[in-house]
Amino acid sequence: MNNNLKPVRLIIIAIWALLISCGNTIAAEKIEALSFYESPPYLTDPVSNAGLAADFAAYLNMALSEKYQIHLQFLPRTQVDKMMRRGDKACVLFIPSFIYNGVDNGPYLWTAPLFKDRQELISRKNHPFEFNGPASLFGVHFGAMLGHTFPQLTKDIAAGKIKVERNSSGLQSLINMLLASHLDVVTMPESSIRLMMVEDPSLSDKLWFSKQSLSEYTRHVMFQQGMEVERNDVDLVMRKMNSDPVWLAILKKYGLQPISNH
Repeated sequence: MNNNLKPVRLIIIAIWALLISCGNTIAAEKIEALSFYESPPYLTDPVSNAGLAADFAAYLNMALSEKYQIHLQFLPRTQVDKMMRRGDKACVLFIPSFIYNGVDNGPYLWTAPLFKDRQELISRKNHPFEFNGPASLFGVHFGAMLGHTFPQLTKDIAAGKIKVERNSSGLQSLINMLLASHLDVVTMPESSIRLMMVEDPSLSDKLWFSKQSLSEYTRHVMFQQGMEVERNDVDLVMRKMNSDPVWLAILKKYGLQPISNH
């Protein structure tokens, strides 16, 4: 080959490789993955966005890299609701099976479950509370996170029989209010409080868990209507990942157990 042509040939090869790379990037469809859980285990470091949500998004990006690019966003529940109502092309991570009209009962598309969870009712050990139905919360100083819904309490909350103090500062703030006796009972997901207790073992000596939880449920990924192809592709990965040591290690990191999707 003429030596004068070698630089030209190298440039052509470089351009060809760049075009292929750009083509692969363009081919990857971007999916907005939303989460309104800005608390452990889903978000453990607000500065770096570290947590289960980021680990799950990274896992999906590895599994679906040739087809999709998952872009994680933490947004308030009200903004997520607005985006879904207006038809934005997005999915929502870790959705409890009872909200948005429940699995497969509303307009949205649901995946198989990620893991089981339950809504704990927590009080102080020196002032223990046991839940035996909505009436047991009448006259109780009850605290919950802003934006969280509890279908079994809706009627009594609307009627003013159960008064809920809503907190927007985070689960740790809710626990602090409980321990300072500003609240008698608080509710939060088991997936969150158990990790908080691992990080702060002293809580085990201070907190009392009602034998009966407020509810038990599974967590899913919920897609916008019309995203059947995307939902099916993600669902296929999810149904296989409980046999993947990488995913099992992620769950273990946050004190969670896999769920059978068979």
